[in-house]
Amino acid sequence: TKKENVALAGVISVVGLLVPIQMASQTWDDHDRSGRYCCRDFGQNYLNSMPEEKNPIIYTNGDNDTFPLWYNQDVEGVGTGARVCNLSYLQTDWYIDQMMRPAYNSPALPITWSRLDYCSGTNEYIEVAPELKEQIKQFYAENPEAAKKQYGEDPFDIHNVMKYWVRGGKGEMHVIPTDTLYLNIDANAVRESGMMIPRDTAGNEMQIPEKMVISLKGKRALYKNDLMMLEMISNANWTRPLFVALTVGADNFMNLGDNFIQEGLVNRITPFATNDLTNFDTEKTYNLIMNKFKFGGIDKKGIYLDETVTRMCFTHRRVIGMLITHLLQEGKDDKAAKVLAYTEKVMPMENVPMRYLSGGPDFLQGYYAVGQKKKAEEVFNSMWKNSQQYLSWYLSLNQNRFSQSQRDCMLHFYIMQRMLEITARYDSALAEKKSQEFHNLMNVYQSRGGSFGE
Repeated sequence: TKKENVALAGVISVVGLLVPIQMASQTWDDHDRSGRYCCRDFGQNYLNSMPEEKNPIIYTNGDNDTFPLWYNQDVEGVGTGARVCNLSYLQTDWYIDQMMRPAYNSPALPITWSRLDYCSGTNEYIEVAPELKEQIKQFYAENPEAAKKQYGEDPFDIHNVMKYWVRGGKGEMHVIPTDTLYLNIDANAVRESGMMIPRDTAGNEMQIPEKMVISLKGKRALYKNDLMMLEMISNANWTRPLFVALTVGADNFMNLGDNFIQEGLVNRITPFATNDLTNFDTEKTYNLIMNKFKFGGIDKKGIYLDETVTRMCFTHRRVIGMLITHLLQEGKDDKAAKVLAYTEKVMPMENVPMRYLSGGPDFLQGYYAVGQKKKAEEVFNSMWKNSQQYLSWYLSLNQNRFSQSQRDCMLHFYIMQRMLEITARYDSALAEKKSQEFHNLMNVYQSRGGSFGE
């Protein structure tokens, strides 16, 4: 009847309304982003890691280290004097066109190539042929005047390689004839650049080298974005700072990691050959973290952090952990303690869990070193429980799935071993207690056929 149809329609309508209400009530907290401004703030942290003057250039590669920076420049007006240069796009002619034009308050990038040299299909990649190096040296020894006329004063100088081999080479000459490039250094420009001058083990400033050495060892070819980076390095003359975002993988910047000095979330390209003791600007990074960085509201209790945002938080905490380690190495325990306290305030462990990938070992060492044993145990227990639970789960799998999980097992055994090594220096009782748990897990792992490789 008509009344029955109306009633049925009413019931269906009510049920239809209840479905989205039920979905929202059950999943709202899994998607609620209110009060969270990580994308904006973390993007600003990258831009603020660079100097406000001198129109710096930052090389990025992925979405999360590029688009937040563009948003901040375009909408918030932050860091408009810097130029964001995405290495993935730098392989295309249309993007190089853009980089050769001013943007916001940033002048064009220092690229001198004509468009015919980088248009699509031209110089997409150039083979690295170090076997030619000795032949060229012999040519210079036997007939120096002819050699200099053909390849320049120094055949392995970046400018000459670009001019005579990359842009001017034809056929078999269209290669990079060495696995080591050189760039003459203007020492005054380096001193005025604002970069940290690394110190040797005696605490003295290192001498500014006459030439920058860029190793291409292990490279079979350089691609267009690599060539553009070399072009900019050779023309910037240290008066325009060049940075690589911390999140850019090593495969994307040749072997320039040998010349990095870290400042906050960026690595500055320098003419120095650096190592773990000389590649971190402690004072600049301390000032950035304590006075300039913002953390997007992740200190709010119960805030929702999805996988991507958590990974970005891990990146920040790793940087802070590195800062703590360097401060302790430099005998600045008071500053290390301040950083530890500030980090717990802006990035509490209840929201951003302490993990190996978030700099956990540095925080464990840091808390012990400044005498905060209780906080160190909190870090230890959080990391230990995580690895222990993963290992227990892997060890519960059937044989086939267990065999496929052995690399993950080895990672967590390594994490636990690293934690024990740190803890044993400060709390032998805790280390001995947990060492027994560690060996019990190892025995179960090996009894199931697990191995630790060669």
